[in-house]
Amino acid sequence: MQVNNHRQLGGGAQQVHPYQEKNDLETVYDFDKEPDQKVLTKSEIRGWLAYAAAAEPYSVVCMSTLAPIVLEALSSGYGWQTDNKNLRCDTTMTDYKCVVKVGSLWLDTASFSLYCISISVFLQALVFISLGALADHGSLFWLAGLLTIVSNVAFGASWVFYYAFIPTLAHDHVQVVEARRNVLLEVETWSDYYFIKDRVSNSLSSHSMALGYGSGVTMLIIAAGIALAMGQTTYSLQIGIALTGFWWFGVSFFTMKYLPPQPGVPLAENVNLFLYSWRRLGKTLYKASLLKETFKYLISWFILSDGSSTIVYLAVFMGRKKFMLSNTQLMVGGIIIPFCALIGTYLWLSIQRKLNLTSKQTLLCISIAFAVVPIYALIGFSGVFGLVYQAEVWPCLVYFGLMLGAFQSFSRVMYASLIPRGKEAEFFSLYGITDKSSSWLGPLITGTIVQNYDMRWAFLFPLSMMVLPLALVAWVDVEKGIEDAERFSEEHTDEKDGL
Repeated sequence: MQVNNHRQLGGGAQQVHPYQEKNDLETVYDFDKEPDQKVLTKSEIRGWLAYAAAAEPYSVVCMSTLAPIVLEALSSGYGWQTDNKNLRCDTTMTDYKCVVKVGSLWLDTASFSLYCISISVFLQALVFISLGALADHGSLFWLAGLLTIVSNVAFGASWVFYYAFIPTLAHDHVQVVEARRNVLLEVETWSDYYFIKDRVSNSLSSHSMALGYGSGVTMLIIAAGIALAMGQTTYSLQIGIALTGFWWFGVSFFTMKYLPPQPGVPLAENVNLFLYSWRRLGKTLYKASLLKETFKYLISWFILSDGSSTIVYLAVFMGRKKFMLSNTQLMVGGIIIPFCALIGTYLWLSIQRKLNLTSKQTLLCISIAFAVVPIYALIGFSGVFGLVYQAEVWPCLVYFGLMLGAFQSFSRVMYASLIPRGKEAEFFSLYGITDKSSSWLGPLITGTIVQNYDMRWAFLFPLSMMVLPLALVAWVDVEKGIEDAERFSEEHTDEKDGL
């Protein structure tokens, strides 16, 4: 592996600290010692973190909590009882089963919401590659589903670019820059350097997840207050969803102001922008196949991500239909999950540091712990315990939240360590495609199960998706993957970004 700016120092190697702190807390690098090395400032870090605070409430408030409730409520309001389509849907019945007609199809009202989510994440994958007053009218319930699809596509597309900054920010962080210089001065080894870079990446990712979830909890509390003040109507939930859009728009200005441009090779002239990404996908898949460890991890993430996201949707519908939780209770549950996810992110980061675990080892531990949730729900068939009583819901939500944030954080950090420098956006686009190419399957399959069988059977799907890929993750050789990515980056450093 080559490293630029190697400089022999007279009098032998010695450890130096090439940065200092200004009064404004922004880090300044001594460019005389390494003139080509840019070092990240704290303002730039804050600019990157700001987008997590801006956008994550949409996921926490809208997609994970309110949108499924609103979609199910609107479709139920226009629905009919499953066993007698001459009678209107009675949502006051415990574990009610209702259907709504969409075109020539009769869909379970819970399945309608799952199918909308499935379509939205499927379209997210396509985009990665290339509810107002009207909703109060029953015949226009489909409009809420359409708006959910459009907004979720835009949300997912933005995260492709957000994730692509992680490797660059870690590479330019002062601790990593100093570690790299210490390797050149033979004070530290490359293993020390990769260990520090992994720690910095995890720290950045964990702070991002925690800030996003904290922002989401705040917005969900506001939405819950609005719902209580307005009598827990469906319209009050729609107002909460709208607020997340205004928040997303407003806070994003901090990112636009402080986040530095992502470095990269400019596009070649006369490139067809519509076809470019589709052609690029084939090239990226080919490159990923050359990076065998990266490719193995992508396959495992294809499965894992779908399992984790599907659990959230099933939990919301079980709470609403089996336990008859009110909208306020569902929002309290929505607050518990991201709040505990915030705590869990730092808890697992602390566990990793205390036990000196790698990102891979930590991710395996979290995935195994995650699988306990669907197992517990399936135990409920015994009728003794296992989400049989409403009192069991709350500790399950706490446990689930403690796993969720850390699972997402460590998964993307592990992937970031396996991609070539200079190809961050390209490979994180593939990460997003891999995520969304599978994440529409969960809602689709579980929606079909819910429509035809007891909702509890649907937990078999996320359980299998959480357990099956563990062997593949364990098989990934991270150190070899890092070396392969560095070698690949050097061999393709002058590649023109065009087709």
